[in-house]
Amino acid sequence: MSAIGLLSGSAERAQRLSALLKDAGADAVIITDPAALPGEPAGDGLDFYIQLPVTIHPQGHTAVARVGSFLAAGLLARFSAVERVLPVLAPGATVVLVSGNTPDEVSLPDDQRSRLALLHVLAHAARAELATKHVEVKVVSDQRSDQDIVHYALGGDDSAHAPRNPQERASTATTYQDWRTEVMGLVGIDI
Repeated sequence: MSAIGLLSGSAERAQRLSALLKDAGADAVIITDPAALPGEPAGDGLDFYIQLPVTIHPQGHTAVARVGSFLAAGLLARFSAVERVLPVLAPGATVVLVSGNTPDEVSLPDDQRSRLALLHVLAHAARAELATKHVEVKVVSDQRSDQDIVHYALGGDDSAHAPRNPQERASTATTYQDWRTEVMGLVGIDI
């Protein structure tokens, strides 16, 4: 039985990844509009979800407004997209979050490390939500090849990392469940 998954984000790269997935014996649906992402389980669930970055055109007349627009329409929108996909993931599925690149617009301040840190926060939250389903969540650079991304989506890993054994996965699931309980129990936070 072939793996079934979902691609969202950049339409051009999603098409390339879809062709590579098909060559690897997997089927993927491409959805470029986050509002069209599924929110209800279908069948046995998805085996993988690849979230690609999208091109954002910041709006506003000040640097603060433009950065806020960039974050809201880009990085923060990715949280909502992942949340919509969570219920349709099968146990043992893989989520690959592909980082974005530096904005083409030179006048927009950029802090690539902070953007990547927010993507890792999203990955941690998804891991916590899906801990009992043993879903693997990976953050990869947009500089990775399309073949690398397909490899990760189909359960592959960097050869530098040893595969995790079931006991380690169970321990990690418990840690994320504890973290999720703490986050869900927060009443208010001063930031």
